[in-house]
Amino acid sequence: MTNKNFLLFYICCGVVMIYLTLPYYTFASQEKLVIAHRGASGYLPEHTLEGAVLSFAMKADFLELDVVMTRDGHLIVMHDLTLNATTNVNEIFPGRSGADGKYHTMEFSLAEIKKLRVHERSKKRGSGPAFKGRFPHESLLFEVPTLEEMLQLVNGLKQSHGREMGLYIEIKGAEIHRQYKLDPAKKLLAILERYDFREASDPVWIQSFDAEVLKTLKHKYKTRIKLTQLIGENRWRLSSTDFDYLKTEVGLNEVAGYADGIGPWMNHVVTGKNISGDLKLTGLVKMAHLLNLKVHPYTLRKDRLPDYAETFEDLLHILFNLAQVDGVITDFPDQAIKFLEKTSKK
Repeated sequence: MTNKNFLLFYICCGVVMIYLTLPYYTFASQEKLVIAHRGASGYLPEHTLEGAVLSFAMKADFLELDVVMTRDGHLIVMHDLTLNATTNVNEIFPGRSGADGKYHTMEFSLAEIKKLRVHERSKKRGSGPAFKGRFPHESLLFEVPTLEEMLQLVNGLKQSHGREMGLYIEIKGAEIHRQYKLDPAKKLLAILERYDFREASDPVWIQSFDAEVLKTLKHKYKTRIKLTQLIGENRWRLSSTDFDYLKTEVGLNEVAGYADGIGPWMNHVVTGKNISGDLKLTGLVKMAHLLNLKVHPYTLRKDRLPDYAETFEDLLHILFNLAQVDGVITDFPDQAIKFLEKTSKK
């Protein structure tokens, strides 16, 4: 048995115990959603098949995935538009980096990317892991999956367990894709269609920071699949979308014309505490709800808490119970599910 197969066997055996002990929640029966950010990424490297299995066993309602296109037009599951932070690309393809020192995903074929191994995310600057205490950074036991492989896995788990985990798919870097004359939105819809995802009632959401790609999905491609407008900070330079505008009443009205929900940075929901120690809620959730927009903030991490939360449970209480968000995107789906189970019994 290879190291990789042994690891998958170990994970599958271990998660059976989790599966048997956790309460049964589904997105169909639970008002509040738990969305597993890049899989169970607090425990296993992000965007791996193994991480998806673990998030399923933890009974996440949705699996959040990011997709990027390869040079030859395949959708792979990858957060970044470059390969540096989560793979050993510099070892496998030395000399293939761009002038900026980065290995751009759209410069590689799928066959080339399949030669890589995935590791725990590295720091943006310097060496070592981005998050201390997570899966060993030096381990190279995982592959870069395609979107189709991830869909096959989720479908297989549904068939073998009789339970569904929805998909929450983000199109990354739509403007950069356009520069390469690649259309990830069209490709994504074609793949989802093959797996019978096409209706608003289907357990799938598509999200993006790029307002134009969401408008294209809604108006040009006429998709009925639910859409989420992600909202970041303009200083992050994620797209040319004006996020400050989207957070206004007028901006949200525009979003409601093409999307079904918003995915704000959690600090857009809660900005901190005042001098008296009281939480400062922005009102964004209330404005969105008046327009029938769902609110799914990102990214909740127990090992990187905002200043206004003392513990992870405190953060969940603030967002679920005080701010009244509809779901959370988190690296630790098991902890969010346990919190909802606990509060539902009160």
